[in-house]
Amino acid sequence: MRTKLFFLLLIMAVFSASAYAKIGVLDFQKVLKESDGGKDVTGKLQAKADEYDKKLSALNEAIKKNQQEYAAKENVANEDYKEKKRAEIQRQIRDFNQNKDDYAKELKRLEMRYLKTIQDDVLKIISSLGQELDTEIILEQNTSGVLYLSPKVDITDVVIQRYNTVFKQQKK
Repeated sequence: MRTKLFFLLLIMAVFSASAYAKIGVLDFQKVLKESDGGKDVTGKLQAKADEYDKKLSALNEAIKKNQQEYAAKENVANEDYKEKKRAEIQRQIRDFNQNKDDYAKELKRLEMRYLKTIQDDVLKIISSLGQELDTEIILEQNTSGVLYLSPKVDITDVVIQRYNTVFKQQKK
């Protein structure tokens, strides 16, 4: 009985002590959308995606052209021509799909590299800001299951301002 009472008191003490902990919350998605660095990364990724889309469009047009050529000559061409043309079209389709997969992987790799750079910079800012504000814990809003957020504990805008300063200094 004493052991149960001790554990009950211990649990109550832990919860009452943590009720007064200083907490900060950060919305990393907002940092990515609104910071200069996040906008820069978005622009770079979009430019690369547009470049890849142009290349895929050119491959797609070549496939369509070959398919139309095959359809136009299908009734009058000999079997040897038809066989070669079908094989060529199939090869082009495989190349298109391979390039599409390669481009998607490359975009994902670039995105991860860019996000890692931003994340590293933001984590440094959060660490110093947490010490400055005497915050005991800082949570990421979207991944920590935050259901309610008081504006008093949201440090996102401060982090964005400081990250913009760091980003501008890195660009020089």
